[in-house]
Amino acid sequence: MPLAHHIKTIRAAFLERPKWTSAQLAVLMECSERTVRRCVDHLRDEDKWPIDSGKSGYTLREPSIGETRITSHQEIAALAMAVEALRQLGGTRLAAQINSELAKLCRRTDAFQDIRWEELSGLVVPRESHAESPPDMAIHGKLTLAILQQNVAAIHYRRLEEVQGYARKVFPQRLICRDGCWYLIAWDLEADGQRTYALPRISAVEIHPLPDGFVPPPFDNRQQHAFGIWTPYEEDAVLQEVVVEIHGYWARLARERRWHPSQRLEDLAPDLVRVRFRLNELVEVKSWVLGLGEAATVIAPPELIEMVTGEIDQMRANYLPPDSNHTS
Repeated sequence: MPLAHHIKTIRAAFLERPKWTSAQLAVLMECSERTVRRCVDHLRDEDKWPIDSGKSGYTLREPSIGETRITSHQEIAALAMAVEALRQLGGTRLAAQINSELAKLCRRTDAFQDIRWEELSGLVVPRESHAESPPDMAIHGKLTLAILQQNVAAIHYRRLEEVQGYARKVFPQRLICRDGCWYLIAWDLEADGQRTYALPRISAVEIHPLPDGFVPPPFDNRQQHAFGIWTPYEEDAVLQEVVVEIHGYWARLARERRWHPSQRLEDLAPDLVRVRFRLNELVEVKSWVLGLGEAATVIAPPELIEMVTGEIDQMRANYLPPDSNHTS
């Protein structure tokens, strides 16, 4: 067993730089080259450090997934979540390679003991989406690459209210997922503005280099103060403080949900909470309040109270007999 101070010194040496000769380490550690070899063997066998040896000496290379150890419960959770992403790859060669590496990781991690990767993947149930149909993964991949390489994408897109689609050249900026559906945030080169496109309605993508003289615009996070992805956006709109009190079942659920980045939660009672948002548009939040039914009461702003009560009045009118307006 190498001495503790030798192990400490050689660890620090490899963390400082990845390549050393036996002679260099021997001088640094003030020991023989035989001791250096024993210390390197200890790092390889006991600590699983990926150290290669050759004529030029020792090299600490980047570890593969299978040589990495899980050190926290958060990482175990992240590993389980990776199962769903791997399912999207299906039976591809890349999926098989990643699965193999993750299987090694499970075998090397004490936390799993005798649990196999196959058993871990069986614990995670695929998420069912009740929104739009899932996107074409090839299209998703092309757009991801276009964002990384800063290319232009020629897309064929269909609006929800239209039967025929149309062609458009865009500069892809972000891919986001909202309510089980993926969206592309991109700069529309023809409209000269940022737009949102639902991936299930993109039927084709072609990648092109940037046009001469085109300067990529900065990404504008327009969803930061909008309640829904479809909310109309006004750059100079005044932010409003929205306050809604929620009681009963929905109050308990509110403690587990985050509906908006600006959300703040105030506990008023075991079954009563006050939710606050900072928003620049109220249309989507009106629909959200109505979706909570009698469990929600709008406290502010007055404009939202009028919008909600007006909608309720209109809904009630839909169920009145045709001649009810003429009765006293």
